[in-house]
Amino acid sequence: MEEPRRHRPPHAGERLTRDDVLRLIEEHGGPEDLDLRQADLRQADLRDLDLHGARLPRANLQEANLGGANVQEANLGGANLREANLCAANLQGANLGGANLQGASLVQADLQGAVLFWADLQQADLRLANLCRADLSWSKLQGANLEGANWGDYKLGEESAGDFGPAASAYRALKQRHTELGMYDIAGEFHYREMEARRKQARRERRLPYALTLNALRFLYGYGERPERVIGWAAAIVFGLALAYWRLGMVAGGFLDALYYSAVSFPALGYGAWAPEPQGWAGRFLGVGESFIGVFMMALFLVTFTRKMTR
Repeated sequence: MEEPRRHRPPHAGERLTRDDVLRLIEEHGGPEDLDLRQADLRQADLRDLDLHGARLPRANLQEANLGGANVQEANLGGANLREANLCAANLQGANLGGANLQGASLVQADLQGAVLFWADLQQADLRLANLCRADLSWSKLQGANLEGANWGDYKLGEESAGDFGPAASAYRALKQRHTELGMYDIAGEFHYREMEARRKQARRERRLPYALTLNALRFLYGYGERPERVIGWAAAIVFGLALAYWRLGMVAGGFLDALYYSAVSFPALGYGAWAPEPQGWAGRFLGVGESFIGVFMMALFLVTFTRKMTR
């Protein structure tokens, strides 16, 4: 018995128009799982169409107009979308793996959670696009316009899925592209996420010395992207050691005397005329140790702060 036409995918290379697509959607009872694989939709006007869940792998959509279309969860793997118009299209969760998006316009497109691994985004316009949790492993981003793109918390889908190696590569590519565009703050955020992916990968592979080193760098100064953490650690050290001096009786007087002693020891300023004398060698050596730590922390803060402010 011959299979009903509505279940038969269009022949490879068959040229389809907007009316053909609308007819197929009607015959299929909706766009979900509509099979348009390898269909020829070059320059087709598909504006504002509901194509959510449709199957369009390896379809030829070159210069097609999909502005405002709902392509949520659609399969566009390997599709040719070169110079296509996808402005304000809903591509949430869509599979665009290996798709050719060279020169495509994705202005204000919603690509949240979309899969873009191995996608060619060279010269694509991604201004104001929502790329939160998108998967950009091995994507080509040369010449892509990413101005104003929304990255959410800057965490890509592959990191959320536990693919830390590809995630680190994707973050590095995004860091380089934003650096080229002069968007240094965003490049810094992707540097942070790259290092986080490396730390998680090292922990998974049980490379403990490397993982512990990255953990220390993360907590101490956020891989060079969080100077406020240095300030927080410095304050904790000054107040923590002041409490130790006071409670252990290393400094004569009350807590304020101990705090003053700790505060002048930390930057290695010297005790001054009114600083309390430390009681015993333990207090003296602890003060010297605090001075070494303080000088290191101040240098670390200056390097991190200057790096952030001179971008």
